[in-house]
Amino acid sequence: MPPSQASKQIPTRQQLIDRVRAMIPAFAERAAAAEEARRLPADSVRDMLDAGLARILMPPRLGGYGLDFEAWLDAILELSKADASHGWCASLIVHHAHLIAQFPEETQQALWAGGPDVAIAASFAPRALATRVDGGYRVSGLDSSFASCVDHSTWVMVGALVHDGGAPEWLLFMIPRSEIEIRDTWFTAGMRGTGSNTIVTDNVFVPGTRMLRLSDLRPGKGSGAVTNESPIYRIPFFFYAPLTFAAPMLGAAMGAYDHFRKSTKTRRSVDGALVAEKTSVQVGMARAAADLDAAEMLLRRAAQIPSAHGEELQRLLARTIRDFARVSELSVAAIDALIAMSGSAGFASSHPIQRAWRDIHFAASHISLNTEANFSHFGRLELGLGRDPNRPFF
Repeated sequence: MPPSQASKQIPTRQQLIDRVRAMIPAFAERAAAAEEARRLPADSVRDMLDAGLARILMPPRLGGYGLDFEAWLDAILELSKADASHGWCASLIVHHAHLIAQFPEETQQALWAGGPDVAIAASFAPRALATRVDGGYRVSGLDSSFASCVDHSTWVMVGALVHDGGAPEWLLFMIPRSEIEIRDTWFTAGMRGTGSNTIVTDNVFVPGTRMLRLSDLRPGKGSGAVTNESPIYRIPFFFYAPLTFAAPMLGAAMGAYDHFRKSTKTRRSVDGALVAEKTSVQVGMARAAADLDAAEMLLRRAAQIPSAHGEELQRLLARTIRDFARVSELSVAAIDALIAMSGSAGFASSHPIQRAWRDIHFAASHISLNTEANFSHFGRLELGLGRDPNRPFF
């Protein structure tokens, strides 16, 4: 059965993983070209949509699968073993569809009117400005940056501030691709294949029905929760948002470990000795593998849907936010160990470990994985200080 037809049926978790694994050889083969082009090949995005990735967390009433965060995690860990940029964009395809389900019903109907297999890009930070007008808003911004996979998207989500006389409010707007421009700004040392270019909006009218307040998204109270009954549309934003970025990091580190393990079995040092027989390499591999195992366990715990309420929910949220940052640290530690053990050969431009090393270090700089912010939030709650009001996501 062709992928486009298979994706119309709600798959089991194993069927989803089988679809993902079928794409991995092609994605691995395209990784170098994606890095050179500074964006994914169109074929890769088409493959992701045909496999039903956009449907993983979409409501079934609109053609989605309505699966859980662990299914999302499973898919992205597997894909990212081939290439972090492919995994990153795939994770965002899943994540953004989940966010749309928390927008007003009118947004969901407009975006999925032609079917559920839609790629959405986002520039979340409020770098645009919005002005309230009759029926909605006018949105303008020259620097809505870091919009991964935007060249392949048909809709974009743009963060903007609106000033209504009081404190500015952070809003998210859904805009068709035809109403924005894209600036080619993605010149980076890592995650080059994500094509995270800049969205430009120039006095674009957005109906009020295509807007979501961050103040509603943060606690999981978007209006979409009225029509979409699953608890995945009702939990605080940071219970899942950093998973989008931590999963590709960890998957890429796992893929690098697999490559190192296989290649080291037959690799010889300059004196002709088998590298595999060196105790230092065996110890280094054990430490890297333990870090990766620990990181996966943390992510799998984080992917569980919480059933707590009140103070207990906030305590679990703080722990989850902490763990996302720790997964980032463990992934960085593992890839650093692997490239160090790879020697000079590991830095060859054709070597997959050096690309994973650059990609993982770059991904670790994402704001949602910031150790100082995430760890300090956990520490504040542990010490009875409460949430820092200056942290908009927590």
